[in-house]
Amino acid sequence: MAESLTGPPGANPVDDTFRCPICLEEVRNPKYLSCFHTFCETCIQTYISSTAARKDNETLKTIECPVCRKRIEAPNNDIRSEEWALALPQNKLIVSMSVDPKKEEHKFCMFCKRSDKSVIAKHWCKSCMESICDDCKCFHSNVPILRGHKIRSLSDTQELKNDIEVDEPCSVHKGKFLEIYCMDHDKLCCSICFATEHRMCKQVKAIEDVAVEMDQNRVQHKLTLFKDLLESLENTQEEYNDKVTTLNSRKQEIVSSAEKKVEEIKSQIDKAHVQWLKQFEQKHTDSVGNIEIASDEIKRLATTVQDAKNLLQTVKENGSTKHIFVTNHKLGVQVLEHLDRLRTLDIWDFVQDYNHQNTDFLRQICNDGSFEDVSSSEMPSTTLQKFLTFSSLLSDKLDITRRRKVMCRKDWMKVNFQNISEMNLPTTVYYGLFVSDTKVIMSIESPPSLKVYDISDAVGECVHTHSCQATPYGLCQSGDCMDKVYVSFTDYIDYYQIKVAESVTFTKLGTFQLKEPMLVISYGTAAVSSANDNKRMICSSDFSVINHSSPYSERGVKPFVSSSLRSDRHCFVRKPDVVVVDQNNKDIFQSSVTGGSPRGLTFDLQDNILICLMNSKIKQVRDGGTESRDINFPGIVYSYNIALHPTGEKMLVLDYNSKCCVYKVS
Repeated sequence: MAESLTGPPGANPVDDTFRCPICLEEVRNPKYLSCFHTFCETCIQTYISSTAARKDNETLKTIECPVCRKRIEAPNNDIRSEEWALALPQNKLIVSMSVDPKKEEHKFCMFCKRSDKSVIAKHWCKSCMESICDDCKCFHSNVPILRGHKIRSLSDTQELKNDIEVDEPCSVHKGKFLEIYCMDHDKLCCSICFATEHRMCKQVKAIEDVAVEMDQNRVQHKLTLFKDLLESLENTQEEYNDKVTTLNSRKQEIVSSAEKKVEEIKSQIDKAHVQWLKQFEQKHTDSVGNIEIASDEIKRLATTVQDAKNLLQTVKENGSTKHIFVTNHKLGVQVLEHLDRLRTLDIWDFVQDYNHQNTDFLRQICNDGSFEDVSSSEMPSTTLQKFLTFSSLLSDKLDITRRRKVMCRKDWMKVNFQNISEMNLPTTVYYGLFVSDTKVIMSIESPPSLKVYDISDAVGECVHTHSCQATPYGLCQSGDCMDKVYVSFTDYIDYYQIKVAESVTFTKLGTFQLKEPMLVISYGTAAVSSANDNKRMICSSDFSVINHSSPYSERGVKPFVSSSLRSDRHCFVRKPDVVVVDQNNKDIFQSSVTGGSPRGLTFDLQDNILICLMNSKIKQVRDGGTESRDINFPGIVYSYNIALHPTGEKMLVLDYNSKCCVYKVS
């Protein structure tokens, strides 16, 4: 239990960069599984031969990754363990970064060795990834297809580490390499992947181009996240060790006390005591066993994170920009998948203590014929919340910030809006919100529910319905975490995490009981703006009113408010004006709204205000109220409410005629 999360005791963290997780030695002939974990070929072969099996409902033999437990299928049923291990792809990136002239396999020219000649190698070909002699180096220069290969002297250790460039193979199409990045689906693709699955995608670039544009701070930020996660996992492991020690101590105290009482009682008590002890031992075994299982999973996660951190650090220092980008993306996906798998396990609620107040065994045996069982007190672990926190930090926050910076450079009083998706709604919907690039959530009054729609096609469709006990109204997010949504139910607010990967899942993270009813809510940089049918309020982050409220001007009409994510501003409609106030409810400016009946509104990325007019237009008012324009929105008859994607790349407009349109901002 006290073993280190990141390697054997006393190990140098630098030396652990390319160690096999099975033998804990320097990895030899590195082979990797589809989850990207890398092992010695002989180690993974031995593991396959001892664990490969086929269940009744499976067509192929499978193994579980020794680190993350992901299920891996065999290429075919008749394959032997040696053939399976040999068929696994070689981790060429590790091979290219582990060149050492002192190693036996790098001492002789590999070209000559295939002709049964033993010639001392003096050079390393980075393209062939083999050691070569002087003659074979000359041969490279004489063959046109080999002239472009990068050849370095084995004696120049610094040059061997510089400018590492290895073509990453496609995991789906054998013989193809990753060349393309689809931003619509966040996927790395080969040419066949692109032709078969992403040909119609709008945002597709060569990996080299995306890598050149990549912000190096994103890599450093992810390294910092890995470091923080490792520290958190170390602390969690120590907490688990303390829990086991406490439970063992309490168990011993109770057993010792019971034994002293039992010694005073005759054979009937002895029999009851044996039965009681057996039940308590089982309870203790289950309690400690659950913690040990969780501890083992934490150790496996730490191995994934440590390997990811070490590899990303090395690639950052020695790799090309392309491989920094590819490795950064792959390792982020690897850690997120491992975290997601752990969150599905039902192992995170632990026994905190044992309770056994009544030790009057003589009375118990006389009255009940048995001893009173030891009870246990359980408490949910904080581990799941840590997983959720790190998952959200590792996912899309940095990407949202980068994309928003690009959109902020536009003049938003001149941007255009292109209709990219429409959907008919089951009833009039008042509030909607983006929860990813391709999913939106709507609050449905009847029946009370939250519906998630896929907007990746021209005609959007409902992909998930989450039933609610009460009618949901306003929706909002805090910061850049699109998957975490606050939903107002008039007297309380529920806080959800909404995952929209292959399937949609809702996880309730908490509930805020309200002292003042709230129909609409909007999170800002320093305060929350909210409103009900009677008044508008400025609140703290826990939705407590900060003594600032004012009457809402339109009774009988659903309230609408909006808060800026770039400044301390909140806006609302006070007919005939749109009003902007600060967090102290002090007016900053107001501008008259003409040409319609104003309803929902939102700030854009430059604090201009977009206002629905209950017709086919939306009015845009420049920050300060000095200028405005009317914008026609195709597909909209009665513009009712509006929501901007956190990056500013898309906008959602609700039509009062039970319809919603999504527009691309350009």
